[in-house]
Amino acid sequence: MDPFTIVLLAILVFAVLLVAGIGRRESPRPWLPRLVAGGSLVLALLSAVAGIVGIVAAFAFPTLSLRVPVIASADIPPADLRASDASVISGGTEQVTMTLTASGLDVLTRILVAAEVVITTVVLVTLLVMVARLARQSISAEPFTPNLARLMVIGGSVLAIGSIAAQLASAFSGARAAETLFTLRPDVNGESLTSIPPTVVVDLVPVGVGLALVVVAGLIRQGERLQSDTTGLV
Repeated sequence: MDPFTIVLLAILVFAVLLVAGIGRRESPRPWLPRLVAGGSLVLALLSAVAGIVGIVAAFAFPTLSLRVPVIASADIPPADLRASDASVISGGTEQVTMTLTASGLDVLTRILVAAEVVITTVVLVTLLVMVARLARQSISAEPFTPNLARLMVIGGSVLAIGSIAAQLASAFSGARAAETLFTLRPDVNGESLTSIPPTVVVDLVPVGVGLALVVVAGLIRQGERLQSDTTGLV
């Protein structure tokens, strides 16, 4: 399970706890939300440190690990080497993505890799801060606050926009690396391994989740109004 999925599940759990804890001044297990809040902040700090290390590595190290699209085809051995009489009649090529460690990459590729690290770090830190805030608010006497709704809007927007931006940065850096690593010189006879342009596929699931968080922020605002209207009635 990737870190984004874990963080999003944690946000969902504590959003439910937040709604379930309306009007409850004390939680039967206040240590658990506090533990999760503290752990989320620690993870946010570690993620920021890891992001800084990743940015430095993108420019300082001679080698760089990144996902690169390559063109794969079936390796068809000669008939006299096959163990059976079966043979391939026809076939084709397919684009696959491999994680490669490469050297000699240009500055533009390294900038794109660093951009992906920056965007991913910002998104992850923002979501972890949201988890910490939701965990604390789930045991608060006033579970709904304006700052919480604003944080949800910010988090949802950062997730929706940042996920697309990170995927595009990864796709462009991989395509650039593929061109640098595999394209043959014009004077060389033969077909380039990058003769088929890389296909950019964007996962829209994080975008949908980000928009859902913005909708949840609207519900939290409604809860804030209800909380304000009912204060002192009980």
